[in-house]
Amino acid sequence: MVNLDSDPERESRRVWGMLRDEGYFYLTGSEVSAATTEQLAAVARSFFDMSLSEKLRFHINKSSRHQGYYPTGEEGPAASTPDLKEGFDSGLFEIRRNRDGEIPSSQSLWPPIPGFRQEVEHYHSKMTSIAQGLSIVIAQAIGASDQFFLERAQDPPNQLRLLHYPASPTPRQGVGTHKDFECFTLLASTGPGLEVERPDGAWVEVPPLKGALVVTTGEMLEILTNGALLAARHKVGWIREERYSFPYFFSLDRHSLVEPLDQFIGDGGFHYSPVLAGEHLQTQTSKVFSYLREDGQTATAVPPKPRPLAT
Repeated sequence: MVNLDSDPERESRRVWGMLRDEGYFYLTGSEVSAATTEQLAAVARSFFDMSLSEKLRFHINKSSRHQGYYPTGEEGPAASTPDLKEGFDSGLFEIRRNRDGEIPSSQSLWPPIPGFRQEVEHYHSKMTSIAQGLSIVIAQAIGASDQFFLERAQDPPNQLRLLHYPASPTPRQGVGTHKDFECFTLLASTGPGLEVERPDGAWVEVPPLKGALVVTTGEMLEILTNGALLAARHKVGWIREERYSFPYFFSLDRHSLVEPLDQFIGDGGFHYSPVLAGEHLQTQTSKVFSYLREDGQTATAVPPKPRPLAT
């Protein structure tokens, strides 16, 4: 486990070893313990208990910024077995254009459930604070300045997802094997199901622990370390009892260039091509959501407004 209340330099050495050897770790600390999920789970349950026809009023395809509800089968690679889950995403940025190249206006996709939007935004804010603290530890772990991530995350598209996994009487995957797109993910859940592939190829179950968040690596961190820290391949297996999970993804500003850092460039040179964080999210998200594939919204992100890094 990694404790946010402990000395960052000492914890950074432990983080490097755990991410290199395991691909994940449990995060604890007073701020983490205070970020309980009871109220978020309650409003999520109220929403997902609605009829499908009611939930489809808030379908994510009505949004220009990838915010809203998606039913079973909406997310996942084309021609793959549909995941047995449904979800509600808090939104990214304007990743859709109409045929004239303009950003379409979005409907308000917050369901009229008392406290729903407030609780989602409140929990998002809590995760943002925790992620910012953890980013200092991870920056030290990869040999960067303490503010490396924070300078590049002034207004990042950090997304919170509310995911619902109904119980299945027969074996069926909750989510197929995949990697997250961002730097790292903070995960809280109400039950077991998460499985992570270690870098040595072994799969391990990673159940939730009270007062802790599960942290996994993402593709942006893999690029930054030139593959020294691989993005964790993970999945959700057979869900025997109803499960809710709330992953929060820590990204970089849309205009931030994601490329291997000098300290990870050896004789083999660059193993990854540089990419803008926003374009990476645009491309990867468009691969796994059918409504974006159908729209042909692939690799062209809406250009971000440049802004200087903080000093």
